[in-house]
Amino acid sequence: MKKIIIATATLVVAVAVWICLFVKFSATEQILFPGGTFQVYAVSDANVGGFSTVELSNQDSVISAHVNIRSGMAYPYAGVGVNLLSVNNRPANGFFDFSDFDSLVIDVETVRMQRVGIKILNDDPVYSKKNVYQSYRPMVAQAPVIIRDRVSRASVSMLDFKVPEWWLAMQGLEEDDGLRYMNRGMLFEIMNGEGTMLGIPDDIVVRSIKLWGENRTFKALMYVALVVMVLVYAGVVALTVRNSAGHIANREKKLDELKTRMAQAAKLLKESDRSIAEVALAVGEKNPAAFEKAFSKIYGVKPLEYKAKK
Repeated sequence: MKKIIIATATLVVAVAVWICLFVKFSATEQILFPGGTFQVYAVSDANVGGFSTVELSNQDSVISAHVNIRSGMAYPYAGVGVNLLSVNNRPANGFFDFSDFDSLVIDVETVRMQRVGIKILNDDPVYSKKNVYQSYRPMVAQAPVIIRDRVSRASVSMLDFKVPEWWLAMQGLEEDDGLRYMNRGMLFEIMNGEGTMLGIPDDIVVRSIKLWGENRTFKALMYVALVVMVLVYAGVVALTVRNSAGHIANREKKLDELKTRMAQAAKLLKESDRSIAEVALAVGEKNPAAFEKAFSKIYGVKPLEYKAKK
């Protein structure tokens, strides 16, 4: 019983530690801004023949982009971008891996526009050319700007990002090829969303950009650890119960054997004139003192007293 109590207490402590570790490390987070990790740059359709303009102000804790969206040769857009391959912070594998994340949250304020457009530019092994912006595979999504608890925020699932039709057509693809290359991220951009009025200045103020995701490998290992802990506990309990049952059975067996021998001894004491020592030897007990103790345990009196009553 004591072993079961100790095992249970150990399991409770282990599970408590497991819960703390699971809560703390089961999710992964990446902050693109603020922090000064990545280079920030202005984004506009001027790169592809448009006439939209952007005035960028980048401070330690806020990015302000004053944009004016104008029609031109391309889809009009302007905003702010984050260079994920900044020279001083280039990822070890050469690209930023978005595939580790499930969603992103942007603390962003706008004056008139009700949604922002979000673009991830990935390196396509087939179509992308070095330093050619238009050749990077774009993944785009629209996120409504919602004010909750006095915080203006836009959030989007990574599954919402799609390759725009214009890029597929530019590469000669008649339909979406289903490729994303989210593990080969290069640039991240926030710009005006759908329905932005042309020719009317607006502002995009970014206070933070965060990526969230499940730490799937860690969670899998934690689940394995939990199963191992439970199995070990169950094994300890089962072994303890089995040993305890075996001990009780063995004790009962010994008691039955003792009763049988002492019954034989009682018969000899009643029906013969043998001495106490001789009776003890007859029932397999060489030590008279041990025989006396065993007999008293079964009959409540000493052998001599029992013999005297015959």
